Amino acid sequence: MLTKISKKELTNLIEKENGINWWNKDLFLKNIKNDLPPELEVVSLPPDYEDNYNCFVYAFGLENDQDFLGNNNPIQQDFIKYLFKENHITETNKKAGNIILYINSNSDITHAGIMKSEDIVISKWMWGPVIRNNYKDVPSSFGDKTIFINKLDSKSIKNLYLKYRATGIKIKPIS
Repeated sequence: MLTKISKKELTNLIEKENGINWWNKDLFLKNIKNDLPPELEVVSLPPDYEDNYNCFVYAFGLENDQDFLGNNNPIQQDFIKYLFKENHITETNKKAGNIILYINSNSDITHAGIMKSEDIVISKWMWGPVIRNNYKDVPSSFGDKTIFINKLDSKSIKNLYLKYRATGIKIKPIS
């Protein structure tokens, strides 16, 4: 559990200066990394813009797929809700290998990660680094509610995403 910083303070650290220190590798190393609590393990630094992706792309195993990098086809909560509606994903129990979804007080699906054990998650925090942490040690902006889903293979997710896009749905770029 976080001991030296609150979840709200963690949100403020990440969002400082509109998040530029979080998303830019050099600024992250200079202005953020040393201020992160020891409970958060940085697995990999933020990628360069053209190779960057969000937490949903990471959780679904598409972080190496050029079709999903650099703000191409950003997976967002509307797609996750579509997957639930179409019964492609369902809620399950908390165990290693499953995906964890974070939900805020507005019922927004804000974040996703992969459970590595019953308590440890690894996830891409927004457009920043990949972090390994206790699943409860997250910024307040992620929300306090969690649910778990079975992980689908990345090829299936990509095909479902393309089908979703083909409906004409407008997908906002990540800003």
